[in-house]
Amino acid sequence: MSELEFLTDEKAILEAIKHKNSIMFYWEEIEIPDNVNVEIVERKVKVSGPKGTVEKDFSHVRSVYILREGNKIYVACYARKNRDRKPLRTISSKIKRMIDGVLSWYVYKHKVMFAHFPIRVRVEGRNIVIENFYGRKGKMKVPIYGDQTVVEITLQPGSDVPDEVIIKGPDLEAVSQTSGILQESCKLRGKLKKDPRRFQDGIWRYEILRE
Repeated sequence: MSELEFLTDEKAILEAIKHKNSIMFYWEEIEIPDNVNVEIVERKVKVSGPKGTVEKDFSHVRSVYILREGNKIYVACYARKNRDRKPLRTISSKIKRMIDGVLSWYVYKHKVMFAHFPIRVRVEGRNIVIENFYGRKGKMKVPIYGDQTVVEITLQPGSDVPDEVIIKGPDLEAVSQTSGILQESCKLRGKLKKDPRRFQDGIWRYEILRE
């Protein structure tokens, strides 16, 4: 059996991993916790746990195989050079973060800061709406990525002025992307650009933790 024929046979791949007898064939092993369920259909991975469900489609990475046997996931690929193993490491890391996310959520905390105009922040559907930033009359809408991503807004004591914006969920990519766009949306650009050491109005991420 040639290497190319070998790579199309899942049983042969698992057998090679078990006996460690294939040249230029690499894999990473991921253990599945007892309270986590993993479903793999071709290169589509669905991870479910006590904190939710995360799905990812890796079909665009044709060189990598994702297999499950028992309570272990194997991410494997055929690589002639070290650079050919990069997709393997990337997908392995993403699956590990998916498993971690359904066990404990990723939490990004942001501080609402202003010295000039009180910033108004609220959740409207699947968007974060920002008003009165730098005295602007228009609204800025930041999409909330991920179906299970939750956004909480806390107010300053004794007022209706927002104090913190907390973004959390089981999907790290969705949470971090929402957080990044939220912070970038409150930056002045062009002729209005200011020194951030002096002008600190905006919504700034200050803590990342697990919950």
